[in-house]
Amino acid sequence: MKDFFIEEKFKKAIHAIEIIIAVILMIGIVIGLIDLVKYFLEILVASPDKSYDLFQAFLGHALLLIVGAELISMILYHSNKALLELILFVIARKMLIYATSMTDLVFGAVAIAVVFVTLKFLVKNDE
Repeated sequence: MKDFFIEEKFKKAIHAIEIIIAVILMIGIVIGLIDLVKYFLEILVASPDKSYDLFQAFLGHALLLIVGAELISMILYHSNKALLELILFVIARKMLIYATSMTDLVFGAVAIAVVFVTLKFLVKNDE
């Protein structure tokens, strides 16, 4: 009986910590949206030779915010689907921002295909 009581208290404490972390991440994402708008405005006034680098930074920042949002989803809902979606966005960000060779792109495409197959055939629908 006492062990059950302690276990329940730990579960509640862990859940409270998860919520606090999710709220802090959400605040960080909202602050990051301000920088995203700044990047957008810089792209509008940039010269053509600088716009590519600015757009790449803009895209990297946007995808990082999306990864943060997916991380919040994973923390709060503890679902396999949320975890795989987080992995999917991380791989996509890596491919779009940091891929420097065709090998990187091929490995990224294979990894995305594996995640999609896993989502399609191995993860049960929660609906």
